[in-house]
Amino acid sequence: MAWKNVPLKSKLVFFILMGILVVLITSTAVIISTVTTQEEELAYQQSIEKAKNYANRFDIEMRSNQATGQAIAHSLTQYHSENRTEVNNILLKLLEENPDLLGTYVCYEPNAFDGMDSSYVNTTGHDETGRFIPYWNRIPGNITLDPLLDYETSGYYQLPKKLKRDIVTEPYYYEGVFIVSYVTPIIREGEFIGIGGVDVSLNHLNGVVNKVKSFDTGYAIMTGNTGILISHPTNEELVGAKTLYDYGVPEITRMADEIKLGKSGYIETIDPITGKDVVMFYEPIKTSNFAFILVVPRDEMLAGVTDLRNRLLLISSISLIFMGAVAILITRSVTGPINEIVNDFKNISDAAIGGKLDERAETDVDIDFREIPEGLNDILNALENASQLREEMEKVVNNSPVIVFKWKAEKNWPVEVVSKNISQFGYSPEDFGPNGLDYGDIVHPDDLPEVETKLGEICASQETQFNIEYRILTKDGETRWVDERTFIQREQHEIIHNMINKDNDIYSQVSDLKGKCQDVKYLQGVIVNIDERKQAEEALLKIEDIRKKEIHHRIKNNLQVISTLLYLESEKFRDDDVLDAFNNSRDRVRTMALVHEKLYQSKDMESIDFADYSKNLINYLSQSYVLDKSEVDIKINVENIFLGMDTAVPLGIIINELVSNSLKYAFDKGKGTIIIELRKINDHHKLVVSDNGIGMKDEIDFEETDSLGLLLVHTLAEQINATIEIDTSQGTRFEIIFQENNQEITEGEDVR
Repeated sequence: MAWKNVPLKSKLVFFILMGILVVLITSTAVIISTVTTQEEELAYQQSIEKAKNYANRFDIEMRSNQATGQAIAHSLTQYHSENRTEVNNILLKLLEENPDLLGTYVCYEPNAFDGMDSSYVNTTGHDETGRFIPYWNRIPGNITLDPLLDYETSGYYQLPKKLKRDIVTEPYYYEGVFIVSYVTPIIREGEFIGIGGVDVSLNHLNGVVNKVKSFDTGYAIMTGNTGILISHPTNEELVGAKTLYDYGVPEITRMADEIKLGKSGYIETIDPITGKDVVMFYEPIKTSNFAFILVVPRDEMLAGVTDLRNRLLLISSISLIFMGAVAILITRSVTGPINEIVNDFKNISDAAIGGKLDERAETDVDIDFREIPEGLNDILNALENASQLREEMEKVVNNSPVIVFKWKAEKNWPVEVVSKNISQFGYSPEDFGPNGLDYGDIVHPDDLPEVETKLGEICASQETQFNIEYRILTKDGETRWVDERTFIQREQHEIIHNMINKDNDIYSQVSDLKGKCQDVKYLQGVIVNIDERKQAEEALLKIEDIRKKEIHHRIKNNLQVISTLLYLESEKFRDDDVLDAFNNSRDRVRTMALVHEKLYQSKDMESIDFADYSKNLINYLSQSYVLDKSEVDIKINVENIFLGMDTAVPLGIIINELVSNSLKYAFDKGKGTIIIELRKINDHHKLVVSDNGIGMKDEIDFEETDSLGLLLVHTLAEQINATIEIDTSQGTRFEIIFQENNQEITEGEDVR
């Protein structure tokens, strides 16, 4: 049968059912996939969190044990009584007060404790060497004192001795007991002299870990960093005797490698113990480098996900049946009226064939025919509603901060239309027009050229967005800052600007569009008052200035404190070289403090008047050396140059070093002249520090010099990319050439 001969009712039922079927199957698949994926991720995350929680619990316990070992070592680092009995009593008391500990001990290098090892050979708690190696332990049940064994070969002593840091050993058997040691080196004056530590039995961990259960048959195990088993769910004999690598399962081997690196994660594999498909979640126990492994059967972990998937499938099946029934009802509701209309038209046509033309269809019983005359009414109603809506919108605009402009694309933007709420600027619509103001008349005169230029550029670039900030003038002459955001519609020479915000002074304008905006139809946009933002920006700038002042003030104060501390510390010494070193350090600190003081006092807090700074610096140095160099004349010839802190600090220290050096060494008879010059030549600066003293040796190798001051001058000159020239023909003359932006001086540049 041809498709066109299929009844409309059947077609509707088919299409609706097919559509519903496709939608339901697709949506069901997406929902089931999404929900089950989320539930599966949640199940994994819950197991991860559970493994982390158990790992953290064991980590807390192990940190407590480690802290005890650290306390022993740290206390003995400061212990100088050299009393073996007293130390033994401390170790014994510590073991008695901590029943979870298996042993407490110290182990000193030969004669490192009291230098009397030979007096204790083979005595209680000592071996044939006499070294102080007491091991208080409860291995046999009661607390006993034994000498430590195998300390020359075992990791519990050799590792902290070699690495000089805390060690948590891998689990090992000691005197038949499976233990772990928490050891801390005893370091005195940078030298290793022994260890202090505690031993903890791991036998109880097997029972504790085996109590951990996950779902119905899940369990937990604990391993060392090398993969050695610390617990086993079924065979305790494998504890300490087997590693994860021994299972020979690639996934478990990969997990063991990551445990060795201290990583966490999970693997999916076949459990070699139960033969089930499991997920193994592993988390590091950071204090000991051990790992906690939670083994969860995958089907048990995802049982809730499977149940949820089955429920969703059942719900979807019921929904499909229900929607099929609804589709049949919808089809009947659609085809019933159509059949009635068809019957009406058939009756009319039959009557017309019989010559009867007065038959009419009862179209008022069905919405399809009534929509013909009612459609026209709807159009008329729509037009009426549109007119009412336009009037309402005008009221909304005129009673809101939104101002609508329309003006010609000509110079100064003659206004064609403006909404009444222009009154918020003090104007009325009558103020604009052919005999009144143009829009350009209310743009601030200082901003008008920029607005014209930028709008012309935007038009010429064929862009569609025009954003700019500028000022307008109210009728009272007040200034308002506004932010314009305009969309450019190209085609004709007219512009529409929508302006918005009660406090937002909103406007728009264009430049001379001839030649640039020939295709502009109109501009339409939103303009926001940014007066408050401008005020906030100014306030932030003031706050930033205050913050910078406070920083420079505090740095200056801190440097002055350092200078004072150096002075006070120097009072403890009488050696001239030491005092000279302290004084030099004080001068350098004072030089830096003076820079921050001048920055604090400057207006922009970015640069300082280097002429004023130089005078203050030389005044300070003159006072510092006044007792020995009272007849030295220091001349300053510094131009009014402002330098930033990154240049001023190194340059100030350079001047300090060179002037101090001249004051101390240049004038063996106490008389002489020091000249300081700083000039700007083109884009360079030239600093000259010279004296007419006894001079220096002809060749100075800054990299090989023993003078800290000259080495410091060379280093600081490199810091500001400066060049140094030295002339010792008549006294000593240092010439340093640099640029303010620290650019390197290229060879051949004329800076004379």
